Amino acid sequence: MPMPRTAPDVIPHTSFDQYKDKYASHFLLDRTETGVLTAKWHTNGGSLVWDNPIHRAIHQLTTDVGQDVETEVLILGGAGPNWIAQIQPNVEENDENRSWLSYEHMYYDGTNICEGLVNDLEIPTIGVINGPGFHTEMALFCDITLIAEDAFICDPHTMAGMVPGDGIQIAMRMAMGYKRATYAMLTCEMIDAKKALEYGMVNEVLPKDKIYERALEIAETLAKQNRITRRLTTQVLRWPMKMAVTEELRNAFSCEMHAYLATKGSHSPDHEDIKGMLEHTGFDKLSNK
Repeated sequence: MPMPRTAPDVIPHTSFDQYKDKYASHFLLDRTETGVLTAKWHTNGGSLVWDNPIHRAIHQLTTDVGQDVETEVLILGGAGPNWIAQIQPNVEENDENRSWLSYEHMYYDGTNICEGLVNDLEIPTIGVINGPGFHTEMALFCDITLIAEDAFICDPHTMAGMVPGDGIQIAMRMAMGYKRATYAMLTCEMIDAKKALEYGMVNEVLPKDKIYERALEIAETLAKQNRITRRLTTQVLRWPMKMAVTEELRNAFSCEMHAYLATKGSHSPDHEDIKGMLEHTGFDKLSNK
């Protein structure tokens, strides 16, 4: 007789069947019989166009997945050819809503995204950088990171006139060391897949059409391990990242928000600094098709 997953009368978690529909407009969710959940963010079924709703949905998803006792491994990546194709906030930034946005949709969502990926998930996570795009720190926060041959990693904060304090500095520093990370963030270095592997930022470089197949292969191998041992091992191995996030994230993010407010910065793709950043990185050429 199988052992129960929860004690009697415990308030049930949100089941996969319930939250699969809840996130349908933001994530394509699929789960195997062994409990491997693949979450591909998307816009209309193609590559993601980054906006305010997805900024909120990511940490809402990690909250639900983290409480789901039937999910044992998470694969996180993008649909379509790109990790993230474009940026298009659906709330226009102006003097009247700037302070509200800086907390509600930047600081609150931003800190909870990082903390959710690192602290709320007691299961192994595999980040799949399936193509070019920004915010690759979310894949670096995962326990294992795979990257497609045409993808790259770049922190564009300084070129966009912003402070890199939203967690990317932690992810990059932990992944490739202090000196390399500092150089990459100050210069907005474009780190291609090969160099990312050499730096130790990713575990494998794969052809685009094989990357999710490989992620699933790794995930199924992990899912076969003893459940309790696997979950506790994940927490032990993730401890340095947990400590770094706890000690630095919220104070550093406050610096980013202070600079954003003090300089009247912007996330709008029409802003001069953002336009320059998009052109430098090539993000302005990406499509979500």
